[in-house]
Amino acid sequence: MLKATSVQRMSVRFAKWNLFGRGSSKADMYEIPEESSEMEDYQRQIENLEKEARGEYIESKRNKSRLTASHRQMIQGKHPFEGVIFEYGNKHRSRKFKREMFGRYGTKTGIDPGTLWATEKDLELAKEWEALYQPAPLRQMISETLRAEEEKMNRKIERERKIDDNLSKLEGQITAWKNRVSAKNRLAEGERNRREKVLAELKAEFGYDINPNDEIMKARIEEREKVLIKEERELKKQLRKEKLEREREAAST
Repeated sequence: MLKATSVQRMSVRFAKWNLFGRGSSKADMYEIPEESSEMEDYQRQIENLEKEARGEYIESKRNKSRLTASHRQMIQGKHPFEGVIFEYGNKHRSRKFKREMFGRYGTKTGIDPGTLWATEKDLELAKEWEALYQPAPLRQMISETLRAEEEKMNRKIERERKIDDNLSKLEGQITAWKNRVSAKNRLAEGERNRREKVLAELKAEFGYDINPNDEIMKARIEEREKVLIKEERELKKQLRKEKLEREREAAST
């Protein structure tokens, strides 16, 4: 509709009045020239403006998040406009901020990498700071740190080696511990059996249960236990001797 109206107005504007035409009708009074290239360019400009306006309107309706253009750029993985294209303060003009932008978004930011290097003044200030606040030169501190890390790693390796050795000996240690426990249990059981046997003998002798805490009875009990221990040792020796003899006989046959 807009195109037709524009063409009609331009056609009327460039119409020619035929004053000297004879025998012509009223329809021939106005001569409508053909559309010129200027009119076509103008019409195309109007259409492009309409498309841009409609596109901006649609984009404004799509932006439900109400984020700024810079924030939308950052969400899409692109550099923000604020600070890179539009510098609003000293922070955006600082070398630190530009280094961050260049390091994160690269050459797409349009930042010249040559402007991000430290100046001679910055290097002098860094040297003065190191001389005042660092106890040793940077290279020495780095070498000491590396050496400390290496020593820490060696201690860790040595500790793991000891753990592996102990784990390999674990089964034998558990077996030895069980043998010690069983030996202690057998010893305690033997003492308990001897004490019960001595108390039973004394009961048979006196006809009643004696008091093992009595001083006279204590001496009798200890004396009798020594005799029983000696008898048990003699019995063990005899059993070992018989066992050796059987083994010899089995080996000779």
